[in-house]
Amino acid sequence: MSGEERDAVYRRCISTYGADAQIDMILEEMSELAKALLKNRRAKKHSQSRIDAIVDELADVKIMERQMELLFTCSDDVECRVDFKVQRQSKRLDELNE
Repeated sequence: MSGEERDAVYRRCISTYGADAQIDMILEEMSELAKALLKNRRAKKHSQSRIDAIVDELADVKIMERQMELLFTCSDDVECRVDFKVQRQSKRLDELNE
């Protein structure tokens, strides 16, 4: 599925369920991801089922994150901030290795 096709579905979700419901949904999905990560960290052995749960929750968060970009019309702004923050982190890492 192309990015444009995904975005069309995401826009339909926002239109069908409403902005508030989708905002609630991203909060729920982020909470579920946190829970899956904590469960995996507490485990003495990392099972494939726990990794699969993390993958599922990451996918859910990614889907909802994109819906938030569309809802708030801020994709370009988010990308700029990501670039800025990654570059800043890269400099910090370089300074640690000096």
